[in-house]
Amino acid sequence: MARGKRVWGFDDEARAFLLEATVGIPSLQSLVARAQRRMDLGGMWVVRASLRELDEMYDFGEALMDMTRGRRRLDMIEGMLASLSTSMDGF
Repeated sequence: MARGKRVWGFDDEARAFLLEATVGIPSLQSLVARAQRRMDLGGMWVVRASLRELDEMYDFGEALMDMTRGRRRLDMIEGMLASLSTSMDGF
């Protein structure tokens, strides 16, 4: 993977979910916790992260998909994975 930081953003619902879901995984919880709210982006939470960090979060999201049954939660995780993919690709 190329070096450098990428920007990844998520909304309030995803942030609350991820903070709860990553309890016990300090590296991922730190990634979510260091995001900053950007009012100029509609209140999105934005974090600069390495490709390694984003890849780790993507893998975690895939695991969450396998464990999740609720349609709304699945849709949220699917959106998170899509945004992570876009961030990792540098778009």
